[in-house]
Amino acid sequence: MILNKDINPEHSLYFIGSLIINELIRSDDKNSDFLEVYRGIRDNHPITMNIFTLSLDWLFLNGVVDIKKGKIEKCF
Repeated sequence: MILNKDINPEHSLYFIGSLIINELIRSDDKNSDFLEVYRGIRDNHPITMNIFTLSLDWLFLNGVVDIKKGKIEKCF
């Protein structure tokens, strides 16, 4: 699922995670609203909330983001 050669790369957690990181970099705030980040990505790439959440969990497990009270905090 992270890097699966049976699906398009645009549907992998690795790719969606990079979109989340790019959206967080564009934001001037250290904390970003969960839904604002999702909507910012969804406007350019058709993803589901489920895949977005899985990708966000993957970034959390890797220590890239922290999630508190509906806010995504950059750890970079």
